[in-house]
Amino acid sequence: MKNNAISALSLLAVLGGPAIAQEVDLEPETLVVEERISEGEHVYVMDMGISGPSSIMVLNADDLSLEGNIGAGNFSQMLMSPDKSSVYTSSVFMSRYTYGDVEAVVTEWDSQALTAKREIIVSNKLAQTLSQRGVLNLSSDGGYLVVQNATPATSVSIVDLAANKELAEIPTPGCWTAYPAMDGMAFSTLCGDGTVVKYSYAADGSFGDPARSDKIFDPDANPVFANAVRVGGNLVYVSYAGALLVVDDSGDTPTLVKTIEFAEEGWAPSGYNLMGYHDASQTLFITMHSNPFDGSHKLPAEEIWAINMQSEAVTGRSEAHGEGNITVSGGDVPAVIGVDHLGGVHRYEVTLGDTVSLTQAVQRDGVAFFATILSTDY
Repeated sequence: MKNNAISALSLLAVLGGPAIAQEVDLEPETLVVEERISEGEHVYVMDMGISGPSSIMVLNADDLSLEGNIGAGNFSQMLMSPDKSSVYTSSVFMSRYTYGDVEAVVTEWDSQALTAKREIIVSNKLAQTLSQRGVLNLSSDGGYLVVQNATPATSVSIVDLAANKELAEIPTPGCWTAYPAMDGMAFSTLCGDGTVVKYSYAADGSFGDPARSDKIFDPDANPVFANAVRVGGNLVYVSYAGALLVVDDSGDTPTLVKTIEFAEEGWAPSGYNLMGYHDASQTLFITMHSNPFDGSHKLPAEEIWAINMQSEAVTGRSEAHGEGNITVSGGDVPAVIGVDHLGGVHRYEVTLGDTVSLTQAVQRDGVAFFATILSTDY
């Protein structure tokens, strides 16, 4: 093939024909750096990277076109502030990239300019784990971050945002994730013995003894996904078999309020950050798969179910596209955005009513290599 190509070019030269394309008038393209992303609504997709540093891809919510990105460190987490003005990340940096001394950093980014506002050095015990909503959270008053550690011994760091420093490290043996209380300086964590434990802390860095609930689930017979959502002030977890566990952690000790069995036979939840809640319509969205078996809890979604948390009834079942993670926007009518196991992003339009339906409005393939968490600024 190579010799044939050379011969063809030689023949063209002999015959006087052009061996290369003729000159074409081209209009030079001017490259610019925008100071801010566009006005309007956006989707933030954390790409874990796995084989390299993490990155947040910022997409236009209308057509999922790329508007910019935020470069983060290894095993980064992502958290959107309630007022949507900031994105927090927690990341690990190694002095020789693949080895060496570890430096763990919490960074606050401007969500529109995509530039760093500040950095806070935290404990190098910072958990190097897949992006999960339960491992980086903001206190109810916005003054503190609660950050999951693992060495693999578990603890939670309290970061004082006013003082720009880590305030305390609270041991949380056998427990994972930290969800700040709706009121006061406290957080709750899910534990491997089937309980939920609440820890309180103070502005001087002191903290109290753990307050442990009664056993609320059987970790051997029916485990629970650690990634919860807040519904009406309560924490809501979902079990592998398809039951919602509603936990009230407003008091001194967390208590199980009720269990909502919602999954039909032959169906079960699956994914990572697999739930999203729309407060205005009191609708919980959750990714589901059929024919579950032991170990199928991470399979891509075949359907996305809607559950009315007031009536506790399944109000809709819509076709999914292999998502493992979803988020739900605010507003009177939400959008549901999901990312599939190949890094493709899907935005669904939602029809509310007695029956809730999702219709895929737009999708974009190959946005991320390994995405596990999403957020929106609307």
